[in-house]
Amino acid sequence: TVHDAPGAIDAGTLHGDVGFEGVSFSYDGKRGAVVDVDFRAAAGQMIALVGATGSGKSTTLQLLHRAFDVDGGRVTADGRDIRDYTLASLRKNIAVVFQDPMLFARSIRENLLVGKADATDEELWRALERAQAVDVVRRQENGLDTMVGERGRTLSGVERQRLSIARALLKDPPILILDEATSALDAQTEAQVKRALDEVMHGRTTFVIAHRLATVRDATRILLFEEGRLAESGSFEELVEAGGRFAALARAQVMLAAE
Repeated sequence: TVHDAPGAIDAGTLHGDVGFEGVSFSYDGKRGAVVDVDFRAAAGQMIALVGATGSGKSTTLQLLHRAFDVDGGRVTADGRDIRDYTLASLRKNIAVVFQDPMLFARSIRENLLVGKADATDEELWRALERAQAVDVVRRQENGLDTMVGERGRTLSGVERQRLSIARALLKDPPILILDEATSALDAQTEAQVKRALDEVMHGRTTFVIAHRLATVRDATRILLFEEGRLAESGSFEELVEAGGRFAALARAQVMLAAE
């Protein structure tokens, strides 16, 4: 169980430097889900994690916001072990946008206020505008006070996605995690949501998990995972030029797109 360590301190507002130092983790104590992973992300960088399903990408980032604690090594934020911070203050510095956004059976307003409990209506509308979600709310009979049903089922997938992006913008964290945030969308809708994501990514440390390699072409660095290990690391161009596993994946996706 993840909990505050004795003497844990408030993280305040983090700068956004993140480090993984020899990090290992296992769900069952036998097979390593993450094995001896090392990398650094400077504040403001975009780091992409790619690899097959089950290769350790999502687990690695779950360790960053302490869904689980590491078995070996350490994860740092601003040079300090994240276990030194209180759980609440650490998570206040991190926003996560999932492929299937989590919305509660409450009003749109209440769902957005999860990002910032004291946000004014003006701030809500500004976040909605930046997330290209104003039309989502205006289409609803009761606007911000519209109830969205369990898991937001009264809204479409792309509408839920835009609201989750607006919520992340309201939170305004130094660290952002995008976990397959656009993989369920068609190409045209993905392009629209990507513009909203570009807005929320600006000026913060961003970790992107993606299957479509074209979506991470502009990443500062790409990390290729295989069986829990970091197999390759570099920019898009460096990895293609190296001719390894990433290059093979990139060629395969180009061929599939061409077909």
